[in-house]
Amino acid sequence: MDVIGYMHNADLLLEDEQGVAIIGGGNYVLSIGDKVILRQKLENESQRYLVDITFASNQHQSVCQDEWCVKFIGDRTELQQYKSLTTVH
Repeated sequence: MDVIGYMHNADLLLEDEQGVAIIGGGNYVLSIGDKVILRQKLENESQRYLVDITFASNQHQSVCQDEWCVKFIGDRTELQQYKSLTTVH
């Protein structure tokens, strides 16, 4: 998935041809254009995933591993619903 934007609280908005995701809580600072691959869920009850990251500034040459919390996964319509439910008006 490509990093396409930032959300509140330093969460990142990711997108690929299958949908969108919001992730947060990792150890790396990511920029728009970086790529994140969700590898595996670390615990069934948790939303933490092991991820592979490649950086656009390095032409996606090397892979770093990290753990990120997946806060949302779905399509653009579901994203709008998620944002309206989690945004303080």
